[in-house]
Amino acid sequence: MWIKATPQAVWDAITSTDWNDRYGYECPSHYDLRPGGSYRVTASDAMKEHGAPDVIIDGEVLESDPPRKLVQTWRANFSPELTAEGFTTLTWEIVEEYGSVRLTVTHEVGGAPMAAEQVAGNIPGAGGGWSYIISDIKTLLETGKSLAGTAAPQP
Repeated sequence: MWIKATPQAVWDAITSTDWNDRYGYECPSHYDLRPGGSYRVTASDAMKEHGAPDVIIDGEVLESDPPRKLVQTWRANFSPELTAEGFTTLTWEIVEEYGSVRLTVTHEVGGAPMAAEQVAGNIPGAGGGWSYIISDIKTLLETGKSLAGTAAPQP
C-alpha cells in the first residue's frame, strides 16, 4: 500500500495510541517497542457490549527498528478456539520511495486457519481484515479523517 506520508507518520499511526485508536476497528493498540516487549489491543466499548474480552489481541515485539520495521507475534482472543490457535507472526515494513511510503504488512498465519479467515476479512460480520485496516491508515494519514470520520490527533 502506498501512503502519502512520512515513514515516522506511518510508524506513529501503527504504534502510538494517539493514532491507532482512530482507524480500523478503533481499538487502541499498546506497544512496548523493545524486543520481548508486550503488544495488546484492547476492545472498544461497542465490542465489549457484544461480549468481547478486554484484551482482544495480544503478542510480543520481536524486532523494532523505528520507523522502518516492526516484527511481532499476534494472537486473537475473540474465542477460546481462536486463542488456542496460538501466536502468528506479523511484520510491518515501511519504505520511503518516490516521496511516499510503501507499507507492506505480512501476516504469517500458517497453522492458524481461523485467524487466517479473520485477517483476510472472510468472516461475515467480523470486519474487513487487514485490507480494511491498512486502507483506513492510508485514509487517515492522507485526509486527516478515517473511513468512519474520526479525526487525526492534533499536534
